[in-house]
Amino acid sequence: MLRQGKLLNQRYEILELVGGGGMSLIYRAMDTQRHRIVAIKVLREQYAEDPVFIARFNREGQSVSGLDHPNIVKIYAVGKDEGLHYLVMEMIEGRDLKQVLIEKGLFSPRELYPIAAQICDAIAYAHRKKIIHRDIKPHNIIVRPDGQIKVTDFGIARAASEATMTHTGSIMGSVHYLSPEQAKGEIADERSDIYSLGVLLYEMATGKLPHEGESPISVAVQKIQKDPVSPRIANPDLNEAIETVILRAMNRDPRKRYPSALELKDDLREACFNNRVLFEPAPDLMQDTLQGDDLMRLGEFAGSSQAGQEGERYKSGGGQKSPKRPWWHLVLFLIGLTAAGLIIGLGVSSILYEPEDVIVPDVVNLPYQEALDTLTAANLQGVLSEERALHTAVAKDAIAFQEPAGNVPVKAGSTILLTISAGPEQVIVPSLSGLSAQAAEVELANKKLKLGTTEEINDNETPKGGVIRQDPAAGASVDLESTVNIVVSKGPVIQYVKVQSFVGMPLSEAQAAAAALGITIGKVEKEMSWTYAADMVIRQDPPGDSEVQVGTPVNLVVSSGPGPS
Repeated sequence: MLRQGKLLNQRYEILELVGGGGMSLIYRAMDTQRHRIVAIKVLREQYAEDPVFIARFNREGQSVSGLDHPNIVKIYAVGKDEGLHYLVMEMIEGRDLKQVLIEKGLFSPRELYPIAAQICDAIAYAHRKKIIHRDIKPHNIIVRPDGQIKVTDFGIARAASEATMTHTGSIMGSVHYLSPEQAKGEIADERSDIYSLGVLLYEMATGKLPHEGESPISVAVQKIQKDPVSPRIANPDLNEAIETVILRAMNRDPRKRYPSALELKDDLREACFNNRVLFEPAPDLMQDTLQGDDLMRLGEFAGSSQAGQEGERYKSGGGQKSPKRPWWHLVLFLIGLTAAGLIIGLGVSSILYEPEDVIVPDVVNLPYQEALDTLTAANLQGVLSEERALHTAVAKDAIAFQEPAGNVPVKAGSTILLTISAGPEQVIVPSLSGLSAQAAEVELANKKLKLGTTEEINDNETPKGGVIRQDPAAGASVDLESTVNIVVSKGPVIQYVKVQSFVGMPLSEAQAAAAALGITIGKVEKEMSWTYAADMVIRQDPPGDSEVQVGTPVNLVVSSGPGPS
């Protein structure tokens, strides 16, 4: 188990162990280059020491890294560090479907369809890309809290199909979902995934598995020789159309199954909601189980003369099935096919799948063509991602990211996925007019922008403390994390006026003179005076010849008489 804080290839920092299975351990990690949380799936030791498995694991991991679908867990990179082989994957929060099944028991048709439809979409997309999963099971289906489904383990399914037959401790979880042709050691194709989908539907609709046994071999024997128990016997509440869909998907003859996951999805929708199916199955074809030709192959692979003789007896019998064969014939047949497959796989992989290691050059920040040339010189292949990446530090049209990262050892001829920078993310500058400087800073932060300089000036229209104008202006498109400068009001513009002396003037004349100067007359008080005649200004405040702010009132004291004798 990896310790917290360990750095794989100087890039992926291990944060915590979050799960594991028979083949791998899964860690939450930080991609220190792209500053995002990822999942690191590290192979267990018994697989990390198997050269055939590792060769296929790397090859398949690279081939499916281009899968980009909302219902498929994204594989970012395949890596190796100090003997550890790992996948860098999208981190998904949720539970696997097996956990949900254990807790829930079974699903009603309206609960079943949304989950199954998303799985069908994922498998159909992979099949269009010529990728066969080969290990569809609820353990490889993640259910997010929002109900989105993510199918995982595309990257190791094909490698696992060879390895699991040699590790009986880990096959039990998978054998229930393997197709009969996979159980017989034959090549799996798209219809094998359809069968596995059918088993998954059976389990969701009934809460039970279609075949049970004490060992993987006994389950495999049942798959090859027996049809499953009717889903409506396992769950009497199930409607006839859903049973029809499940049994067609699980037909032992691949030719009788649905030709595509999308056709299965369409029929399932009608079955769940309208109790009918849209597509009629192909005309009946003979159901084949373990017959003479199979036993002949058993003799060839396992060296069993009895099996070969059994096959001859079958063939000489006019094509009729042999009455009843001992169970160990089938066991020998499976063991023989598995052994032969391993021998052939070891021989081929030693020739084809062991190119020398090369160090991936770091091409981030290079122009695209220069990056391609650099990779080609290193005996690697650069492939351009369909999507561009927003990046604040990498110039537009340069390489923003590469998978695997630079300075990582990979096999010669490996594919390096290149993502071109679209430049920094663009955001629209919000209007800050009238906001306080503090409120403006918060509004900018919400838009992932920063407050720049703050200037204060007087303004007759904007209240004190409010934003008068900004740069860039509201509505402009700018780079993420750009700064916006603001100008804030200090209140109205202050103007001063010189106050005239009104002393000795009649009140009416003083008021007219003040109005002409833009001076406001404030309080007017009466006071008896022997010096000034009635209604003459005796004194004023502020006094004459002083300067006051425009709008400051001048208070007057006026004589009430009797004045001079």
